[in-house]
Amino acid sequence: MLALLVLAILVGGSLQRVAGMGFGLVAGPFIVLLVGPIEGVLFVNLVGAVMALLVLGRTIRRVNWRRYGWLVSASVAMSVPAALVIRDASASALEIGVGAVVVVAMTLALVTSRLRGAERPFAPEARLPLLVTGAAAGFGSVAAGIGGPPIAVYSVLDRWDPRDFAATAQPIFLTNAVAAMTAKLLFADATFPAFALWEWVTIGVALLASVGLGELLVGRVSASATRKVLVTLAYAGGLATLGRGLLDLL
Repeated sequence: MLALLVLAILVGGSLQRVAGMGFGLVAGPFIVLLVGPIEGVLFVNLVGAVMALLVLGRTIRRVNWRRYGWLVSASVAMSVPAALVIRDASASALEIGVGAVVVVAMTLALVTSRLRGAERPFAPEARLPLLVTGAAAGFGSVAAGIGGPPIAVYSVLDRWDPRDFAATAQPIFLTNAVAAMTAKLLFADATFPAFALWEWVTIGVALLASVGLGELLVGRVSASATRKVLVTLAYAGGLATLGRGLLDLL
């Protein structure tokens, strides 16, 4: 199991460094399959926070702190209500939820990406779209460890520069993950996986290695190829998690 966790972290982490997001979408469903829906999502939050912090060190100069402020104000406010919603959910229901969030969010992101040539649906820097996006991202972070797709959809509709988006997404992911962990530990009786110390050390090394791998891939792998890998792995993990949840429920 540890070897598979390390593999998921390496792939998801390197994609996040290259594309600005992807760790939760790609690694999250596989981690839930390996660790379980409650401990797995909390683990995704923890590792995702560390990953975002590592990537932020390389991209902090391009962060749009104003947008960050509006987005996280809504996402943090959503953390406690979301934790209360999932507190009494069964393991199979949580797996179904995680898988469905990944599949629906990825599909929505793909459909939205086709709207780049359409007219902007709202004024630049409008506050309401930022707050709605932040609330959706906050709920996704708590329930499934996945808060990136709503922000990605917003970035497409807003015509956000991809490099600025990738940079600004990191402190958003970091803040959302910390808020999600805090809310679930306090209000949903969630616990971290019971790994041995050497296993945690191995996971930490995998995180650092994934950022290094991403650094090697930046500029060498086309955006199209990165996108295809992200979409394929996200759908595979999401459908596998959704399928197991449905089987357990039946």
